[in-house]
Amino acid sequence: MTEYSDKHKPKSDTQTANDQIPTDQAIKVTVNNAPDDSPATLWLIDDDAALRMVLADTFEDAGLTVISFTQAQAAWGRLNDILQETELVTQLPDVILTDIRMPMMDGLSFSDWVHQHFPKLPIVIMTAHSDLTSAINSYQTGAFEYLPKPFDLDDAVATIYKAINYQPNLVIESKATKSDTSETKVTADPTTNINTKSDTKSKPINQANTVSKVSKVNKVTKPKTAVKVNISANDNPSGIIGQSQAMQTVFRAIGRLAHSPITVLITGESGTGKELVASALHQHSPRHQQPFIALNMAAIPHDLIESELFGHAKGAFTGATTTRPGRFEQADGGTLFLDEIGDMPFSTQTRLLRVLANGEFYRVGGQQPVKVNVRIIAATHQNLEELVKQGKFREDLFYRLNVIRLPLPPLRTRREDIPALATYFMKRAADQMDTAPKQLHPMAVQIMQSFEWRGNVRQLENVCLWLTVMATGDTVMAEDLPPELLENIPSNLDPHLEQDLYSAGTDNQNPIQQSQLVSNVTSWQQALAVWATQSLQTGETDILQTATPEFERVLLTAALNHSGGKKIAAANLLGWGRNTLTRKLQQLDITASEVQRNSD
Repeated sequence: MTEYSDKHKPKSDTQTANDQIPTDQAIKVTVNNAPDDSPATLWLIDDDAALRMVLADTFEDAGLTVISFTQAQAAWGRLNDILQETELVTQLPDVILTDIRMPMMDGLSFSDWVHQHFPKLPIVIMTAHSDLTSAINSYQTGAFEYLPKPFDLDDAVATIYKAINYQPNLVIESKATKSDTSETKVTADPTTNINTKSDTKSKPINQANTVSKVSKVNKVTKPKTAVKVNISANDNPSGIIGQSQAMQTVFRAIGRLAHSPITVLITGESGTGKELVASALHQHSPRHQQPFIALNMAAIPHDLIESELFGHAKGAFTGATTTRPGRFEQADGGTLFLDEIGDMPFSTQTRLLRVLANGEFYRVGGQQPVKVNVRIIAATHQNLEELVKQGKFREDLFYRLNVIRLPLPPLRTRREDIPALATYFMKRAADQMDTAPKQLHPMAVQIMQSFEWRGNVRQLENVCLWLTVMATGDTVMAEDLPPELLENIPSNLDPHLEQDLYSAGTDNQNPIQQSQLVSNVTSWQQALAVWATQSLQTGETDILQTATPEFERVLLTAALNHSGGKKIAAANLLGWGRNTLTRKLQQLDITASEVQRNSD
């Protein structure tokens, strides 16, 4: 099995022509290291020419054969020709990497169609619109993996390697041994097969673990259009917002776990959104039409928890005048969310263990067992392992709950998500108050990003509600923030910075130049955050596509100035190869005179 290791590390762009691997010794990746003359094939689908070029170079350096498409429609046409047997099965790729948003056919519809007709062909989906909906839709269409942009190229290569080697068994049976026909049948199971000419060149196939590539059909099949990309900033049914790497990990987990009935344990500090994640797992599961029942163990008196969970029979105790179903019965067929599971009494833990084991329990005072089909999602802010050591939590119950653990990051570790979260909460608070949403001044956003947020997202939501009620004017200035946010402002932030510092000269300047206006009071990351916040508040979209070329222009020009115009030295400073630097100079239309003018 091919593994992503130092032996298969992609060639660095900084290598010179003299120290690169000779052509006859170049890295070559094949399916399961099969002794094949042809490397594994990757189909790359993206309408961004610059990104497509970079990715193609990266994967070719990593030992793959890359075939690029500017749109999914063209790749679908090739695959459909193979279904109709007008093209040979050997033309199938070993893995497909596709973007989501493209003209004519989006990547999700393409992935859904491929998964139906080529269920063993792995697809990796990448997108710059990396929200929860995109992640879940990607996995629901059968994608092998989901890559949010921007991603590390080494990580992308590792993912593609894994996809190539995640292959089902395949059996090859030559019909020539049974008849005079010159055809070979490739079958993966009784329902998938395709016939190919025997004189066709085909890749050697490792029978222990290789690719089953197609299912034969008799008519042209068009991709479904039911799968739609719904990633509008204002359409967030789950209420979970985040572009940070930490949240992308959470989104991937939700996408993979949503269709599974497996028990999930969500951990994280109070206010990180554990119930929202549990609700999202339910909403996108096959149980979504059944009840979602949430119960907080810390909010129920201990002597009532068993009755609340399992219900009680008539006459079970004083006041039990009727039989009452518990939360387990109410959630039958759906999902039961047990929040703050660490606060559950020890005696109740024993009864819960029985339900998790066989889905059966007795009502309090009842004589007949009750059978239910409930998915359990538990959550806690406590350290259950420590509670087990202290004897306050059953060890066997802990292992029953801790099948899949999903940790949620605190807000202070994903500060880049605060502007989007604050904008969302300000709008929601305005809707509650029936007023126009207020805008946050960039300096106010920076102060909010520097705050520790011990109450996490819940505390941020409360602050946005407070600002909507208490702040005057349409724009929330730094001095309008609650006192607790202004007590310990970092020294590199000035809450009284004048508004015109940000607005002066922004009409005709690129984003990097705008950010330079505040370089004397903030880091470049904070300046970039200021520009991004302003752009989003003014309704701009695709800001990454706007900022990235200018960002590269500034760094490339600075490197050339520093190296005295020597391209090889500048490429080394940037971590690029000479060819990459030359290509970027052409793409960005940077001339030698411009470099000299900037250095002067």
